[in-house]
Amino acid sequence: MFTNSGYRMNNKTNSIVAELTSHLGQNLYNEFRASASFIRDHRDVAYQGPTVQIKNVKGYDQKTNITVNIGTEYSSGANYLDQDIYTFEDNLSWYLGNHTLTFGTHNEIYRMKNLFIQAVNGSWYYNSLDLFMQDKPYQYSYKYTDPELTGGDTQWAPAMKSGQFGFYAQDKWDVSNNFNLTYGLRIDIPVIFNNPTENPTFNEYAAQQGFNTRVGENPSAKVLFSPRVGFRWYTNDSHKTLLRGGVGIFTGRVPFVWLSNAFNNTGMESKGTTIGNKDASGKNWLNDAPSLGQFANDPMGAATSQSGTFKPDIVTVSKDFKYPQVFRANLALEQMLPGDVKMTLEGIYSKTMNNVFFENLAAVNTGEKVYAVPGVEASAAPKYSNTKSDYYSIINLRNTNKGYTYALSALLEKHFNFGLDLSASYTFGHAKSVNDGTSSVAYSNWKYNYSVDTNSQNELGFSKFDIPHRVMVQASYNSPKYWNGWTSTTISVIYNGFSGGRYSLTMNEKSDFNGDGFSGNSLLYIPTDEELSKMVFTGVDKDGKALSMTAEESRAAFKQWIENDSYAKNHRGQYAERNSNLSNWEHEIDLHLAQTIYNIQGMGKLEFTFDIINFANMLNKKWGASYESAYNLSPLTLEYFNEKTGNAEFSYNKAEISKSDISSRWHCQVGVRLTF
Repeated sequence: MFTNSGYRMNNKTNSIVAELTSHLGQNLYNEFRASASFIRDHRDVAYQGPTVQIKNVKGYDQKTNITVNIGTEYSSGANYLDQDIYTFEDNLSWYLGNHTLTFGTHNEIYRMKNLFIQAVNGSWYYNSLDLFMQDKPYQYSYKYTDPELTGGDTQWAPAMKSGQFGFYAQDKWDVSNNFNLTYGLRIDIPVIFNNPTENPTFNEYAAQQGFNTRVGENPSAKVLFSPRVGFRWYTNDSHKTLLRGGVGIFTGRVPFVWLSNAFNNTGMESKGTTIGNKDASGKNWLNDAPSLGQFANDPMGAATSQSGTFKPDIVTVSKDFKYPQVFRANLALEQMLPGDVKMTLEGIYSKTMNNVFFENLAAVNTGEKVYAVPGVEASAAPKYSNTKSDYYSIINLRNTNKGYTYALSALLEKHFNFGLDLSASYTFGHAKSVNDGTSSVAYSNWKYNYSVDTNSQNELGFSKFDIPHRVMVQASYNSPKYWNGWTSTTISVIYNGFSGGRYSLTMNEKSDFNGDGFSGNSLLYIPTDEELSKMVFTGVDKDGKALSMTAEESRAAFKQWIENDSYAKNHRGQYAERNSNLSNWEHEIDLHLAQTIYNIQGMGKLEFTFDIINFANMLNKKWGASYESAYNLSPLTLEYFNEKTGNAEFSYNKAEISKSDISSRWHCQVGVRLTF
């Protein structure tokens, strides 16, 4: 008996802040702030039992293939994050005529204890509903912590201690009443105070393989320099026209959550294995992983039921790893128009510096090629193999400088004296990357990075966060105080419309197309008409069972799909680019209500808020559709590789982008805030 895969997020945050401001004479002002936050994020599941994923299940129309997940959610059986964060900040301002000098420091110290064990009750994977009914999984995974190394605890959580120390100096120079220049330098020093447990066996293996990485080591403390300069120039004394801009390097907070993966996946305390056997070609699954019926209540028994040693997952960080930074420049014009309408035109450009790239060192490029269309070189992809590796995956964090974003925006704003504020804006832009890092899990960031060459750093594509067009309109009314000045009301309506979410065109892989050990991350090859005639389609699955379409019906259906897809029809004879497509435009309207009561018992003000998010969906269930959960679309299924010819054989897969069930619904929230 399975329950659903739901889970409850339990979050509790306690924070305390202390601030001291001091006037040190006429020209010196100091502000000191210290805070501590204690954050506890825990997941609760309905029950602890097997995790099961069934692919290629026919939907209600008996044509569309969907994936079904039942049992304990894969990542939630053992999942909590405890964080203690201490912050110390001090800013000294020194006023010297038309110069304002600022010297400061901002320091954050973290202690993070993260229990994160996926497949903690065993996870079984099936390629079809029929194979599930026959209990023939193609893959089995189980992870735990070694009780011999953790004092008897099979769900042990490592603790990572780190900090980020920042020092900065800045000069704001008021050159004239109309022009000021701000320039400065910030220095950041990220530090990890403790190391993961060393794994001598892996480190010896890594040295033999020539990997530039080890388990048990972290990136050394590095000094990151961030120089910046900016200006503001009113072109005349009326101050109706402002030109502003700046350029600099920015560091931001270091993504310690990715680095913490090296503590959770050492191959020492953390143990586990993934079992999935393939035929002699190394491409087709044999569907002979350990039986769910036999081992549902004995995940360790399943893990040890087949010959061979455990093949654990490892996460490492390259020895020359650098912490991410970004170069950014912007230029803007603010102009007061007739009728006291303010117009802002702005452009911004950002360039990636030392971003994180995730590669799988266990997947080895064999030097051979695999073809989507026999003999067509444009359809070739590098062939990988992980069968000779002692480890199921070795996810290594390294750097990439590829990637950039830019945006051009226009904004109109109008304020009315009776309390009404109106604004409308339009933004055009693009963002490109080689890996978006959408997950806190290193392995997920590798396996869900759709690509042609699984470990290539050169496949620059649209970012998942790319939004070419966005329109925002806001109307807000703040009433005067009434009832003898005791209360006031705020009403706001916000419209946010944008050109949908990015998603990739991929293959639905019943067999692993490029042999990298994960099925479903290969981008789709879009054949020309001539290549389509050479592409091998099949009307039966690997076991000879008839599919819903014959080979020629699949060929015709795939051709029709290409002609109907705006991206595919214009990019024939090549692999699709990652995140090539856009879903439908999304339209969201939010409603905000606030009632403020002043001077409650002399304590300040009390504010009650009520928000309806996606208010349009509350009015009509067909409005407010969101497609944020759409990551990929697979119109083609790779059924198997023919053992005699070695060719990939395909069938048409009726697939479509569907709206996100939760995000497409309206939500409401209430709040109370006391200010004194």
